[in-house]
Amino acid sequence: MKMKSIKKVFISGALASVMSISLAACGNASASDTTQQTADSPSTEVTKVVIGSGINYNPYCYLDENGNAVGYEYDVLAAIDELLPQYEFEYQSMAFDQLVLSLESGKIDVAAHQYEYTPEREEKYLFSGESYTSYITYLAVLVDSDVTSLADLAGQKIRTGGATSATTQILTKYNEEHPGQEVVLVNTESSSDEEGAAALKSGAAAASVLKKSDVTKMNKNFSDDGKDWLKSVGEPINNSKTYYLYRKDETELQTAIDGALKTLKDNGTLSELAIKWVGYDVTEEE
Repeated sequence: MKMKSIKKVFISGALASVMSISLAACGNASASDTTQQTADSPSTEVTKVVIGSGINYNPYCYLDENGNAVGYEYDVLAAIDELLPQYEFEYQSMAFDQLVLSLESGKIDVAAHQYEYTPEREEKYLFSGESYTSYITYLAVLVDSDVTSLADLAGQKIRTGGATSATTQILTKYNEEHPGQEVVLVNTESSSDEEGAAALKSGAAAASVLKKSDVTKMNKNFSDDGKDWLKSVGEPINNSKTYYLYRKDETELQTAIDGALKTLKDNGTLSELAIKWVGYDVTEEE
């Protein structure tokens, strides 16, 4: 499938002032804003949809060495856009913790950053009806660690993700159910891979909660001697799917994107993009 190129990308927040990136610009927009096609085109209106995604979650959504927004998220969205001529996607790239705030304020229409279902998120946002990634996480510890489960980490620090993430909620519940054996949760919502690797190597954190693909990536990118330094252990901490987030009233947009996403699943494109970016099919169970 020949996909539309991601031509319009915005870098939000303070990042924009410190990075020199050649990106097309436009003002805030919502899915209700429309632009009329030229007289040489069919007389149908095309709705502009602003998609928000991330800047530092390689290989899903990040900025490459040239400042371009790339990754699995962006390629999947481009493929969806190609199937929806009634919409034109534009993109804003920003830190993870800015995405839902931008969604709530109407600066973006869709938040795309490997969001898992949580009851708290469902209260505020509309989830897509179609998932597009399996999200199975494990404890990740140094290769010479004898940790095999949460029971071995009582009183120690674990890097968990964002305060509203499913992992944080699962481990909070674990603490409630295991008085005297609680683990210390470290919020890493806006943390980079480099910071995560440094924390584990220095002992500032005893473990992290990562997908197996993330462990592979960390071993590749942050090894001191070319050997694996991180491993996954134990049973999955979390086994879930990921979804797009919308404002509650964006049901028409949600339905359209769901339909396109199902087509990409059925024709194999979603799996191909997963293998291209992650190295294996993350649309299936790990």
